[in-house]
Amino acid sequence: MCIEIIGCYAQTELGHGSNVQRLETTATFDPQTDEFVIHSPTLTSRKRWPGGLGKVSTHAVVYARLRTDGQDYGVHGFIVQLRSLDDHSPLPGMTVGDIGMKFGSGAYNSMDNGLLRFDHVRIPRNKMLMHLSQVTKEGKYVQSNVPRQQVYGTMVYVRQIIVSEASCALSREVCISTRYSVVRRQFGTETQVINYKTKQSKLFPLLASAYAFRFVGEWMKWLYTDVSKRLQANDSYINVKIL
Repeated sequence: MCIEIIGCYAQTELGHGSNVQRLETTATFDPQTDEFVIHSPTLTSRKRWPGGLGKVSTHAVVYARLRTDGQDYGVHGFIVQLRSLDDHSPLPGMTVGDIGMKFGSGAYNSMDNGLLRFDHVRIPRNKMLMHLSQVTKEGKYVQSNVPRQQVYGTMVYVRQIIVSEASCALSREVCISTRYSVVRRQFGTETQVINYKTKQSKLFPLLASAYAFRFVGEWMKWLYTDVSKRLQANDSYINVKIL
């Protein structure tokens, strides 16, 4: 089966990582053509690091500042086609490519991290993700009654999965190391390796971390599920205490 459309998530910019409120890429609505104009106004506004962007993706969910009717309504998502489906070449107004080799673990270089710059790229109005808010043909911004806390609900859920998966991976490794340290004896019949203080100083903190990640992962899962249910039930007062 041939897959024609391959997507990526283009949020991170050269000057702005997780600080979503500071993103600079703009999406300005033009009511005369019923289109958004996506633009990278500064060097720091260029998208950088999105996985799959460098060579593979044909489309992207681009996060940009929505501007319409003379006002800035903050960051919203837009579906943008980046490359031709015929020859995979960048479409007009797009500068897209791979960021090149990365420092550190070789595993990072297996990821297709890319860069992306927009030069007044026009997309239809219906390419805006309008589940939480909409822009009319006249350029009016309409807010839905969906709680704003759900905007990043999926990303919070993904973070919970990362913590839980880290717990599983660390638990397996610590289990193998602990068992080996118990059965292995230094110089044949002498003491078990686990009795050495230097071994304990390296092993026990990792063992404690494995338990901590597990407990925190389970707590985050419960918290996400509880908050999601209360938001769907239109609970207007949600007090989440982080311990």
